[in-house]
Amino acid sequence: MRRKLRIAAFVAVPVVLVLIVAGCLGAGPLSAIGVDERRVEPRSVALLGQGGDPLVVMVRFPWPGDGFCSGQFHVEATESATQVRVGTVVSRVTRWGGTCAGLGTVDGMAAAELRLSTPLGLREVVRARDGARLPVLVPPGS
Repeated sequence: MRRKLRIAAFVAVPVVLVLIVAGCLGAGPLSAIGVDERRVEPRSVALLGQGGDPLVVMVRFPWPGDGFCSGQFHVEATESATQVRVGTVVSRVTRWGGTCAGLGTVDGMAAAELRLSTPLGLREVVRARDGARLPVLVPPGS
């Protein structure tokens, strides 16, 4: 009986250690232990302007940090013929491992890319959480 317990421990301990390390690096079934997640409500949407992809808008939101990593923010939207309902912006950062060059914020605001199924056009943009209308910022000269 003791021999079986030793063999089980010999197998189980490395497996558990691998799962914990993978979780700390943001992978595997324990990935939540290695990730800081923060949710922020959008404040506005910015068009890319002339030469930019007409299917992409930038969802702007307040961000207190000096910078952020590329790919850190994720946002989804529900689209209809007359409206785009923008969801909460989710920031996910792995606690251990990896570094990023850091992108800067402007006036305490950051932006997440949102790819639409059709160009925004004349559709209104609203925040999904409360239905508040979001301003659409158009670059000068567009």
